[in-house]
Amino acid sequence: MVVDTSYYDLLGIQATATAADIKKAYRKKSIQEHPDKNPNDPTATERFQAISEAYQVLSDEALRTKYDKYGKKEAVPKGGFEDAAEQFSVIFGGDAFASYIGELQMLKNLQKTEELSAEDEAQKAKEKEEEEKKKKEQVEQAKANGNVQHVTVHDKDNKVNTPEEKKKTKLEQYEEEQELEKKKSILELSKTLIDRLSILTESSYDADCKISFEKKFEEEANLLKMESFGLDILHTIGDVYCEQARIFLGSQNFFGWGGMFHSVKAKGGVVMDTLRTVSAALDAQHTMQELEKMKDATAKDEPLLDKNGAEIEKPTEAELAQQEQLLMGKVLSAAWHGSKFEIMSNLRGACKNVLEDDTVDINTRIRRAEALKLLGKVFQRAYRTKVEQEEAQVFEELVAEATKKKKPSA
Repeated sequence: MVVDTSYYDLLGIQATATAADIKKAYRKKSIQEHPDKNPNDPTATERFQAISEAYQVLSDEALRTKYDKYGKKEAVPKGGFEDAAEQFSVIFGGDAFASYIGELQMLKNLQKTEELSAEDEAQKAKEKEEEEKKKKEQVEQAKANGNVQHVTVHDKDNKVNTPEEKKKTKLEQYEEEQELEKKKSILELSKTLIDRLSILTESSYDADCKISFEKKFEEEANLLKMESFGLDILHTIGDVYCEQARIFLGSQNFFGWGGMFHSVKAKGGVVMDTLRTVSAALDAQHTMQELEKMKDATAKDEPLLDKNGAEIEKPTEAELAQQEQLLMGKVLSAAWHGSKFEIMSNLRGACKNVLEDDTVDINTRIRRAEALKLLGKVFQRAYRTKVEQEEAQVFEELVAEATKKKKPSA
């Protein structure tokens, strides 16, 4: 018997709900109650946090058991509840895709990188100030000794450092650490990918085995596609798997010309992905600047004038809210492009490790490439039904709205 049903009531489900039902209900409720969806409702944030707390308890089997038996007081997560906004910000696949793409670091590292960069700049400024002070003291000392006409500043600590002796900045040290972490992560992804492919490569490798292999991962894809941005991530994984498999298999034929063609094509894709990532970031920056201009215009007491000096109406609260909504979508779009770039980099690294593994014979590597291509096609075929698409996370909706092309005015 459940002693308290308030968490279930918040999500609009029965106490007998399955884990899938709970996740599905949370998606719907979090979209409906997200503060950005209810800008004029002062209670939206409170409801959003309550829904997040309910989900954090009910999605954890141990906490849910405690809650059902003893109520809320005995069902608090270790370390307390996460902030709803922080929990909701894990938007690109969450933990469900970790074994495929690794833990994405780019967005997490941005703030740390900025902090270390600021610390390094402050340290440089401090050292420069101390150096100037030291030189000034030397000049003053020389003058005091009567050597005014020819003053030479000597810095006994000043010497030319070789590249090996140059002290690394905090940012450089951090970047090196992250690079090592990335290599470790890709190595783990490679091992996991080999295990997945071995389901087929170490079987009798006949038509029935290939069908069973496809069915197994079709079922997994049906679960993964419902994660936030899950369908986009599945298609990205599928594209890279097929790309890398074609490069390897093509290199085994026609003196490697087939592999070279697909390799050049893949490099062209990397360039385009880079351009799209930069473009999305610049678009978000431009939207942010526009929002700041609107806020400044609203805050000023003097009238707002157009370029011809004629007075125009100031932005309304509704227009500001709309611009903030647009900005959130643009920022998320930039984040998605950056995350996708990182995902593809991790995937390509893992695939190359698997297909260029010289600890196994060439026939095994060819089988791995064929299995990789088969798995890639399964993920490329993944789709959401209309009902499933309606359950998409609010982030996907925001990005879709922000990246929608504006219709030309008549």
